[in-house]
Amino acid sequence: MVGGGYMRNAICAATTLVTLGGKTKPAPEWAAERGLKWQTVKMRRYRGARWEEALRPELYARSWMEGWSLVC
Repeated sequence: MVGGGYMRNAICAATTLVTLGGKTKPAPEWAAERGLKWQTVKMRRYRGARWEEALRPELYARSWMEGWSLVC
């Protein structure tokens, strides 16, 4: 993987049209309809998720810090 693979095919401009289920809409519109922040979708794309994965609300339903504990 070149560069860790994170940026692989990670086009995610707000003007990007995405087709899901035969319907085409701007990516931020898909995000809003699914209750996702546009920034969340962009970060998922930068990390290598396909559009279908990046726009799935249940994909990352927990906080990224959930399960962490601080031991002193």
